[in-house]
Amino acid sequence: MVNNIVKTVVNNETPVVNLLESPRHSCTFGGAYTATNAVKGLVPILHTGPGCGWTNFFGLVAGSGGGFLGDLGAMQTPSSSLLEKHIVFGGEDKLRDLLNSTNELMNGELFVVIPGCIPTMIGDDIGMVVNEFRAKNNTPIIHVKTSGFNGNSYKGYELFLDAVIDQLLEEPVKVKKGLVNIIGIAPCQHIFWKGDLKELQRTLELIGLEVNPIFGDLKGIESLKKIPEAELNIVVNPWLGKEVADKLETKFGTPFIVQYGLPVGPRETEHFVQDVGKKLGIPREKIDQAIQKEIKEAYQFYNYISNGLYMGLANSYFGVAAESNIAIGLTRFLTNDCGMMPTVVIITDDPPLKNRESIKQRLTEDINSINKPDVIFEIDTYNIEKILQNYPNLIVLGSSMEKYFSADKLSALHLTVSFPAYDRMLLRRTYSGFFGGINLLEDLMGKMSRPF
Repeated sequence: MVNNIVKTVVNNETPVVNLLESPRHSCTFGGAYTATNAVKGLVPILHTGPGCGWTNFFGLVAGSGGGFLGDLGAMQTPSSSLLEKHIVFGGEDKLRDLLNSTNELMNGELFVVIPGCIPTMIGDDIGMVVNEFRAKNNTPIIHVKTSGFNGNSYKGYELFLDAVIDQLLEEPVKVKKGLVNIIGIAPCQHIFWKGDLKELQRTLELIGLEVNPIFGDLKGIESLKKIPEAELNIVVNPWLGKEVADKLETKFGTPFIVQYGLPVGPRETEHFVQDVGKKLGIPREKIDQAIQKEIKEAYQFYNYISNGLYMGLANSYFGVAAESNIAIGLTRFLTNDCGMMPTVVIITDDPPLKNRESIKQRLTEDINSINKPDVIFEIDTYNIEKILQNYPNLIVLGSSMEKYFSADKLSALHLTVSFPAYDRMLLRRTYSGFFGGINLLEDLMGKMSRPF
């Protein structure tokens, strides 16, 4: 993605301006845009300059392993394409015209207005224009309070859900027993989002739950409308989505549970399922009976690859540069289940300071290795490469930006597991669930394969 400028304040003195080299995210606008595109039937309406939609769409979609999003957005996304005259005289009339023309030409289930930096800076009253349109038309419409300078694309994901909660959702007639929502996996920023949501859905259905993944589902706006009906919200992330879950609990009384890191492999997935079941009052015996077949099959596949694992990967040093969610999941699996030794885990999604200690704990406690990894929070690609040079890694799990650096500077094998992923096509690939670890080992062993 493009370089970012951040300001660091030291001892309440004049802010020091730092230029970040290739941070692994976009802006709030981009996060809300891809989240909208990831729900079938939603029409994103961009109120911004002419380049914002194009840059974010191709940057985030191509960077997440490809696979175009949306049937009413993507290449045909409506945009106001604001120019200099709109900066001077305002862009509210331009937005009104865009809403009317979009309503004539596109038959969507929900219009989502997403503003960029320009209308925020010039003071366009987007809420007023949206409310006018809503009063005159039968088309459902919401607006997301985004602007590029308001945060990164992870924040945009949360702001999209905030807008849905505040402007679309109503009190449920009745809470549906066994219905759960999955929160915390941001489309595109989490490169395995499509496959992971499908696998987590399949896994929880084993114990009799009805799962609403919200994104990537064919039900469209119905996936959004039934969010308040859930008996439980499951936040599959150590920090992203927790504020959304808090808001849902405050507004609708829905309790939530937090899974600190993606469950990868049978050990962590069993713990995940048992935790969810305990929260919902499902008897442990019933859960054990439902998942035993999955566990046995998963370990049988480990037997198939065990010789190669012992000879090729056991006790190997590895480093990780990835967002906290997948970094925790992969590190714990490769260490606890595969006997590998982590040297350093670089967290690249810039989690809030208040969440960093819990992330460190998940990466250093209950780890079956004499070698506990150093945990470093860094989003600057130049600094990430400098950090990796200090460790004797045989394997680097990171983004595609570490690919050639790992080979040329570290003589290490490399596998892309985090954003951006310009060297992989990812549609239903997943590292989560009972068999996710097998997929990971397939990919790692494939990196070691050579023709004879």
